Amino acid sequence: MGYAGQGRIVRGIAAVAAATALGVLLALGVPGAAGADEGPADGGAYYLGSAVNTGTDNGFQGKQALRKGDPHFEWELGRFSVDGFARVEEGADGVPTFIVAPGGGVTLRFTLDQDLVGTSLNPALSVNRDENGRDAQYGVPEQDFGRGALIISRAPADGEPAAPEVTLDFLGSQAVRDEAVAVGTFGAGDYGVALDYELREDALVLLGVSVFPSFTDYRIAFDFRVRAEEGLEPGAVSAAPVPAASEPAPGEGAAAEDPAPTGMPLWQVIVMVAAISIGGLMVIRGERGPARRRGR
Repeated sequence: MGYAGQGRIVRGIAAVAAATALGVLLALGVPGAAGADEGPADGGAYYLGSAVNTGTDNGFQGKQALRKGDPHFEWELGRFSVDGFARVEEGADGVPTFIVAPGGGVTLRFTLDQDLVGTSLNPALSVNRDENGRDAQYGVPEQDFGRGALIISRAPADGEPAAPEVTLDFLGSQAVRDEAVAVGTFGAGDYGVALDYELREDALVLLGVSVFPSFTDYRIAFDFRVRAEEGLEPGAVSAAPVPAASEPAPGEGAAAEDPAPTGMPLWQVIVMVAAISIGGLMVIRGERGPARRRGR
């Protein structure tokens, strides 16, 4: 075998090695390889709440975790986040407390991740106008919730809550796709938030008419506290992103998470590595094949 043939074999082996190294880097997600979810401008965002299946027309009282076969399984309608705090503390009850400067507060935002008609995973799903919605926990009487009712309970620190604030048709009238819309500002106090909504699934449509559509209610609910701390400068906020809320109790659905690293999907890595590796092996095989025939 000549030097040229040896060189081709070495290059083929190098291609296989390079493909393996590239695959490892892409699977892990090289920083800067893809755009990250930047969150609020101050760099600190705490994500709260996750959807649970509450059944149908029961005042959104159920708390069934989303499992395989559920129309809402493995996708999120949207996310709540809090920003504008100096730090966050989580108590034994799992409720986060956001620390702010005296006179300060935090901002609650909601980002809509899906279209209301036809989600990215199932075009047969849509957010339905719930004409007979009610919320048992907060005592909201039956009425037309529209496409999602946002309920906020406010109370002084360790005090009694006032009547809940209800925003009807929140998803249809205020939420914006892929935009963190401010829901409100919250000073020192105790708060409860719930987003009640109903999904409609049109699994069978004949001649433009849905045959036996199904309806299921869902809820994203959470509590949080805000406390002022003497000595903090007004406007002091968290300088770096903080983790999402911890895992909820069993039966309350999956915990909210920060956006996952944006590396290349595993199947794409496998295809790329295989293609480069096969190319390298073909170089080696092409050189060795003629050499064996010449030796006969």
